[in-house]
Amino acid sequence: MSKPGLTRISVRFRGVRGSTPSPGLCTARYGGNTACVELRAGDEILILDAGSGIRALGADLVAEFGARPIKATLLVSHTHWDHIQGLPFFTPAFSKKNRIRLIAAKGAGATLEQALRNQMDPIHFPVGLAQMPGLNCIEELRSDKVSLGSFAVYVTELNHPGGCAGFRVEANGGSLAYLPDHEPFEIGDTSGRGNAAVQARTDALVEFVRGVDLLILDTQYTAAEYQHRVGWGHGCLPDSVSLALNASVRQLALFHHDPGHDDDQMDAVLESARKLARHSALIVKVASENEIIELSRVAVQSRGAPFHNLVKSAAA
Repeated sequence: MSKPGLTRISVRFRGVRGSTPSPGLCTARYGGNTACVELRAGDEILILDAGSGIRALGADLVAEFGARPIKATLLVSHTHWDHIQGLPFFTPAFSKKNRIRLIAAKGAGATLEQALRNQMDPIHFPVGLAQMPGLNCIEELRSDKVSLGSFAVYVTELNHPGGCAGFRVEANGGSLAYLPDHEPFEIGDTSGRGNAAVQARTDALVEFVRGVDLLILDTQYTAAEYQHRVGWGHGCLPDSVSLALNASVRQLALFHHDPGHDDDQMDAVLESARKLARHSALIVKVASENEIIELSRVAVQSRGAPFHNLVKSAAA
């Protein structure tokens, strides 16, 4: 039971796969839907990304709320298809009684609107974005430190072709970091001596996720696979564990699984990750669809600067 006045963060993985959905018997245990994570703090709902996993989330929300209006905030990390492809199937967005705030990172609102309209253009899809009255107009985060109700949200830039935002989310009940698509910053540095700017970005990311209760991190490739996919914008297992250890996070959830990895391969990935972390207190898991993690730390240390209200429209 939660203590009175304590806002607990509940994390539910709705989609954990990267690149493309991969349904079937061989992916049934870990799940085949693309990126979508549902966060709850009390009655507030914050959704991270709108991959194919958001479809089932929408159906569950309709069943849960019944005739009551659904209020939720959808925060989109970037516009690659595996992070937005589920939105046309998100049932709550088709009812005008609902209020779904749709938010992009600072400077990315126009890109998000274009991407969503394009994927629902008649050449691709029979229903247009304008027929989803439950969606508010697209907003942008005014800064990299904002308040969304009970959620304090921090934003950082990740290393991914076309760009991707990473989020740190805090409430009184705990903290998590969501880095959905990220390749280590040192890619391209072949000097062997290290590059000061690259090292600074790496150090900044370590501090960004420092001490979180849960780090959800792109770990699409094994070390062997990564050698053939350098520059594709995704992480690999040793780097993911290293980041988690350097930042002293409590739990690491490997995320954005390669669509070609079946459940047995994911079991092997988990075993390898736990071996890499075996001399530490780090808890390592492979994110699995519909898994729920409760983050209930009594207090989260403030990261200093005051928060800004999110009031900027993408059209502004």
